[in-house]
Amino acid sequence: LATVLRVVVVPSESMEPSLMPGDVVLVTRSIFTKPKANDVVFFNPPKELDEAIANSKIGRAAAAAAAASSDPNDNSEKVTIVSTKGKQFIKRVVGVPGDKVGVRNSNPYVTVQCDDTNTDCTYRVDRTGDYSRPDVFSDESWNRVTPTINIDGSVEVATAADRSQNLAKGEYFVAGDNGYRSVDSRVWGPMKEKYLFGTAKWVISRNHFGPIQPGPFVVEKGPIWDVASDFQK
Repeated sequence: LATVLRVVVVPSESMEPSLMPGDVVLVTRSIFTKPKANDVVFFNPPKELDEAIANSKIGRAAAAAAAASSDPNDNSEKVTIVSTKGKQFIKRVVGVPGDKVGVRNSNPYVTVQCDDTNTDCTYRVDRTGDYSRPDVFSDESWNRVTPTINIDGSVEVATAADRSQNLAKGEYFVAGDNGYRSVDSRVWGPMKEKYLFGTAKWVISRNHFGPIQPGPFVVEKGPIWDVASDFQK
Protein backbone atom coordinates (compact mmCIF):
# COMPACT_ATOMS: atom_id res chain seq x y z
CA LEU A 1 0.00 0.00 0.00
CA ALA A 2 1.19 3.51 -0.81
CA THR A 3 -0.34 4.95 2.37
CA VAL A 4 -1.05 3.30 5.73
CA LEU A 5 -3.08 4.83 8.56
CA ARG A 6 -2.73 3.83 12.20
CA VAL A 7 -4.37 5.05 15.38
CA VAL A 8 -1.88 5.46 18.25
CA VAL A 9 -2.26 6.30 21.93
CA VAL A 10 0.35 8.74 23.28
CA PRO A 11 2.29 6.70 25.88
CA SER A 12 4.02 9.33 28.03
CA GLU A 13 4.46 12.94 29.10
CA SER A 14 7.38 13.58 26.76
CA MET A 15 5.33 15.56 24.22
CA GLU A 16 3.40 17.81 26.63
CA PRO A 17 1.76 20.26 26.17
CA SER A 18 1.21 19.47 22.47
CA LEU A 19 0.22 15.89 23.24
CA MET A 20 -0.95 14.58 26.59
CA PRO A 21 -0.63 10.99 27.89
CA GLY A 22 -3.62 9.03 26.61
CA ASP A 23 -4.26 11.30 23.61
CA VAL A 24 -5.21 9.42 20.46
CA VAL A 25 -3.38 10.49 17.30
CA LEU A 26 -3.69 9.52 13.66
CA VAL A 27 -0.37 8.36 12.19
CA THR A 28 0.15 8.29 8.42
CA ARG A 29 2.83 6.30 6.63
CA SER A 30 3.37 7.15 2.98
CA ILE A 31 6.00 6.16 0.44
CA PHE A 32 5.61 9.58 -1.16
CA THR A 33 6.62 11.83 1.74
CA LYS A 34 9.50 12.17 4.20
CA PRO A 35 9.30 13.75 7.68
CA LYS A 36 10.10 17.45 7.87
CA ALA A 37 11.39 19.58 10.73
CA ASN A 38 8.60 20.18 13.29
CA ASP A 39 6.72 17.04 12.24
CA VAL A 40 5.73 14.58 14.96
CA VAL A 41 6.84 11.02 14.20
CA PHE A 42 6.00 7.57 15.56
CA PHE A 43 8.85 5.04 15.59
CA ASN A 44 10.35 1.87 17.02
CA PRO A 45 13.13 2.31 19.60
CA PRO A 46 16.53 2.45 17.89
CA LYS A 47 19.31 0.16 19.06
CA GLU A 48 21.27 3.27 20.05
CA LEU A 49 18.68 3.93 22.75
CA ASP A 50 19.33 0.56 24.39
CA GLU A 51 23.08 1.23 24.17
CA ALA A 52 22.65 4.65 25.78
CA ILE A 53 20.57 3.16 28.60
CA ALA A 54 23.12 0.39 29.15
CA ASN A 55 25.90 2.98 29.39
CA SER A 56 23.94 5.34 31.63
CA LYS A 57 24.52 5.58 35.36
CA ILE A 58 21.46 3.41 35.99
CA GLY A 59 22.47 0.89 33.33
CA ARG A 60 25.96 0.49 34.76
CA ALA A 61 24.53 0.12 38.27
CA ALA A 62 22.16 -2.58 37.03
CA ALA A 63 25.01 -4.45 35.37
CA ALA A 64 27.09 -4.25 38.54
CA ALA A 65 24.15 -5.48 40.61
CA ALA A 66 23.59 -8.39 38.24
CA ALA A 67 27.26 -9.34 38.49
CA ALA A 68 27.07 -9.30 42.30
CA SER A 69 23.77 -11.18 42.52
CA SER A 70 25.55 -14.53 42.74
CA ASP A 71 27.11 -13.49 46.03
CA PRO A 72 24.79 -14.72 48.85
CA ASN A 73 26.28 -12.15 51.22
CA ASP A 74 25.55 -9.20 48.93
CA ASN A 75 22.79 -7.07 50.48
CA SER A 76 23.10 -4.06 48.20
CA GLU A 77 20.02 -2.51 46.65
CA LYS A 78 19.03 -4.21 43.39
CA VAL A 79 18.72 -1.98 40.32
CA THR A 80 16.71 -2.88 37.23
CA ILE A 81 16.19 -1.11 33.94
CA VAL A 82 13.06 -1.24 31.81
CA SER A 83 13.46 -2.86 28.40
CA THR A 84 12.38 -0.93 25.29
CA LYS A 85 11.49 -4.17 23.48
CA GLY A 86 7.99 -4.04 22.05
CA LYS A 87 7.57 -0.35 22.84
CA GLN A 88 7.13 2.51 20.39
CA PHE A 89 7.77 6.22 20.76
CA ILE A 90 6.48 9.55 19.55
CA LYS A 91 8.73 12.63 19.26
CA ARG A 92 9.17 15.78 17.19
CA VAL A 93 11.64 16.11 14.33
CA VAL A 94 14.34 18.71 15.03
CA GLY A 95 16.65 17.99 12.09
CA VAL A 96 16.47 16.11 8.79
CA PRO A 97 19.18 14.66 6.53
CA GLY A 98 21.77 17.30 5.67
CA ASP A 99 20.96 19.57 8.63
CA LYS A 100 23.80 20.77 10.86
CA VAL A 101 22.67 19.73 14.33
CA GLY A 102 23.94 20.07 17.89
CA VAL A 103 22.72 20.42 21.48
CA ARG A 104 23.30 23.52 23.62
CA ASN A 105 22.31 23.63 27.29
CA SER A 106 19.95 20.67 26.74
CA ASN A 107 18.21 22.32 23.75
CA PRO A 108 18.71 20.74 20.30
CA TYR A 109 19.43 23.19 17.51
CA VAL A 110 19.98 23.41 13.76
CA THR A 111 22.48 25.87 12.28
CA VAL A 112 20.43 27.48 9.51
CA GLN A 113 23.17 29.68 8.09
CA CYS A 114 26.38 31.59 8.92
CA ASP A 115 28.16 34.43 7.18
CA ASP A 116 31.68 34.02 5.78
CA THR A 117 33.28 35.09 9.06
CA ASN A 118 31.08 32.87 11.27
CA THR A 119 30.24 35.91 13.39
CA ASP A 120 26.61 36.18 12.29
CA CYS A 121 24.79 32.84 12.42
CA THR A 122 21.12 31.91 12.55
CA TYR A 123 19.97 28.95 14.64
CA ARG A 124 16.63 27.18 14.92
CA VAL A 125 16.51 26.09 18.55
CA ASP A 126 14.07 23.55 19.99
CA ARG A 127 13.39 24.79 23.53
CA THR A 128 12.85 21.38 25.09
CA GLY A 129 14.37 22.34 28.45
CA ASP A 130 16.46 20.29 30.86
CA TYR A 131 15.98 16.57 31.43
CA SER A 132 14.80 15.62 34.94
CA ARG A 133 17.95 13.59 35.70
CA PRO A 134 20.76 14.96 33.52
CA ASP A 135 23.36 13.20 35.69
CA VAL A 136 22.10 9.80 34.54
CA PHE A 137 23.50 10.21 31.02
CA SER A 138 26.78 11.49 29.61
CA ASP A 139 27.39 15.23 29.93
CA GLU A 140 27.78 15.25 26.16
CA SER A 141 24.04 14.54 25.87
CA TRP A 142 23.30 18.13 26.87
CA ASN A 143 26.14 20.03 25.16
CA ARG A 144 27.78 19.13 21.86
CA VAL A 145 28.18 20.47 18.32
CA THR A 146 27.43 17.23 16.48
CA PRO A 147 24.28 15.11 16.10
CA THR A 148 26.22 11.97 17.08
CA ILE A 149 27.30 11.24 20.63
CA ASN A 150 29.84 9.12 22.48
CA ILE A 151 27.37 6.85 24.26
CA ASP A 152 30.16 4.92 25.98
CA GLY A 153 30.13 7.37 28.87
CA SER A 154 32.57 9.94 27.49
CA VAL A 155 31.99 13.45 28.83
CA GLU A 156 34.14 15.30 26.29
CA VAL A 157 32.24 17.79 24.16
CA ALA A 158 33.04 17.18 20.50
CA THR A 159 34.48 19.93 18.33
CA ALA A 160 33.93 20.37 14.61
CA ALA A 161 37.06 18.33 13.81
CA ASP A 162 35.91 15.29 15.78
CA ARG A 163 32.79 14.15 13.91
CA SER A 164 30.49 15.31 11.16
CA GLN A 165 28.13 18.09 12.18
CA ASN A 166 25.55 17.16 9.55
CA LEU A 167 22.92 14.45 9.64
CA ALA A 168 23.63 11.77 7.06
CA LYS A 169 21.20 10.41 4.49
CA GLY A 170 18.35 8.63 6.24
CA GLU A 171 19.10 10.19 9.65
CA TYR A 172 16.75 12.29 11.79
CA PHE A 173 17.25 14.12 15.07
CA VAL A 174 14.16 13.86 17.28
CA ALA A 175 13.22 15.27 20.69
CA GLY A 176 10.23 15.52 23.00
CA ASP A 177 8.57 18.90 23.47
CA ASN A 178 8.78 18.29 27.20
CA GLY A 179 12.52 17.73 27.57
CA TYR A 180 12.15 17.27 31.33
CA ARG A 181 10.45 13.92 30.68
CA SER A 182 11.98 12.90 27.35
CA VAL A 183 14.81 10.52 26.49
CA ASP A 184 15.53 11.26 22.84
CA SER A 185 18.24 12.02 20.26
CA ARG A 186 19.98 14.22 22.80
CA VAL A 187 20.86 10.98 24.57
CA TRP A 188 21.20 8.43 21.76
CA GLY A 189 22.08 10.57 18.71
CA PRO A 190 20.55 10.45 15.22
CA MET A 191 17.73 8.03 14.49
CA LYS A 192 17.86 5.94 11.32
CA GLU A 193 14.93 6.14 8.92
CA LYS A 194 14.39 2.38 9.15
CA TYR A 195 12.93 2.81 12.66
CA LEU A 196 10.25 5.27 11.54
CA PHE A 197 6.66 4.15 11.10
CA GLY A 198 4.95 7.40 10.15
CA THR A 199 4.00 11.00 10.86
CA ALA A 200 1.26 12.22 13.21
CA LYS A 201 -0.64 15.35 12.17
CA TRP A 202 -3.93 15.12 14.06
CA VAL A 203 -5.15 14.48 17.58
CA ILE A 204 -8.48 12.67 17.43
CA SER A 205 -9.32 12.29 21.12
CA ARG A 206 -12.87 13.21 22.11
CA ASN A 207 -11.73 15.97 24.50
CA HIS A 208 -8.66 17.00 22.47
CA PHE A 209 -9.31 17.19 18.74
CA GLY A 210 -7.48 19.05 16.00
CA PRO A 211 -4.08 19.47 14.34
CA ILE A 212 -1.01 18.89 16.51
CA GLN A 213 0.42 22.23 17.57
CA PRO A 214 3.92 23.34 16.46
CA GLY A 215 6.88 22.63 18.71
CA PRO A 216 8.75 25.08 20.98
CA PHE A 217 11.10 26.34 18.25
CA VAL A 218 12.72 29.77 18.41
CA VAL A 219 15.23 31.56 16.18
CA GLU A 220 18.49 32.78 17.74
CA LYS A 221 21.35 34.72 16.19
CA GLY A 222 25.00 35.14 17.16
CA PRO A 223 28.55 33.92 16.53
CA ILE A 224 29.06 30.29 15.54
CA TRP A 225 28.80 27.68 18.30
CA ASP A 226 31.73 25.39 17.56
CA VAL A 227 33.87 24.83 20.67
CA ALA A 228 33.23 23.64 24.21
CA SER A 229 33.80 27.11 25.64
CA ASP A 230 30.75 28.39 23.73
CA PHE A 231 28.46 26.29 25.88
CA GLN A 232 27.09 26.80 29.37
CA LYS A 233 26.38 30.47 28.60
